[in-house]
Amino acid sequence: MVTIKDVAKASGYSISTVSYALNDSGNIPQATKDKIWAVAKKLKYYPNAAARNLKNQNTMNIGFFVSGFSGPVYHKIYDGIATGLECSDYNLIVSFSKNAKKMITERQIDAAIILCPKVEDKVIKIAQNLAIPTILLDRLNPGGEFVYSNVLNSYDGASIATEYLVNQGRKKIAYLSGILGSHENEQRYLGYTTVLAEHNLPQMVYFGDFTEKSGRDIVEKLEGVPPFDGIFCANDEMAIGMINAFQKYRIKIPQDLNIIGFDDVDVSKYINGGLTTIGIEHEAWGITVAKDMLSILKGEVVETQKVAGIKIIKRNT
Repeated sequence: MVTIKDVAKASGYSISTVSYALNDSGNIPQATKDKIWAVAKKLKYYPNAAARNLKNQNTMNIGFFVSGFSGPVYHKIYDGIATGLECSDYNLIVSFSKNAKKMITERQIDAAIILCPKVEDKVIKIAQNLAIPTILLDRLNPGGEFVYSNVLNSYDGASIATEYLVNQGRKKIAYLSGILGSHENEQRYLGYTTVLAEHNLPQMVYFGDFTEKSGRDIVEKLEGVPPFDGIFCANDEMAIGMINAFQKYRIKIPQDLNIIGFDDVDVSKYINGGLTTIGIEHEAWGITVAKDMLSILKGEVVETQKVAGIKIIKRNT
């Protein structure tokens, strides 16, 4: 059995340096970590006793890592993934993103599905080093073996949403941003700006965080007086927050102001007679991801980058 001493000898580093590197310690340069990992992979060394015992076995666990469970979307994606796996022998373990590094490093799972921008690329790199297949949801593939990506068509969705507002005759169209740095927000902002540029219309951007509260907060900061006549919100929750807050100031929607969201969450059907939004079939998306993961685990070829479809759902805002 290969030991950490063998890795140290083959790599030319001390046992302590090898240990720190394999456990992703912050005081070891990334270049050193990469060299040590390359040697460990070549020697087929696994960084802890539990992992060594699993070298020729499977845990039959698939990890699904999320930033939280409070939003109206996560449960639908989870339901889809669970449905896609129910006829297999795999267990689905749902956990917070902060646990991804530990569970991957210790090989507590055979594969990972990650729906959270907070999971750093270096954690994905560890999964690659350990040959743990990983599917990133709504996040671009950083490249390399064993990593796959399945993203929503946020750019097209944002373009359709913004074009819809233009067609409603709106000339001052704003964008309510989600979390900065997230792939979906960047693509939705790009779709918004592209359409406005095509129509020679000015941009107007506000910053939220994908929560209903952040939508309400923007309205309060504006004291209920919108300097825009149409707004594309990066998700439904923020749109709902805005609608509820504007109604308190007697702003009539859609007469005074058009609002469009993104996601088509369940409650959207009941807000202001129905929120106009960009729809996603989250459960179907989850099923597709689960089926892809099962194919990957069987050694079958799966596209490394997939894009899930969207459509506009016209209602009353």
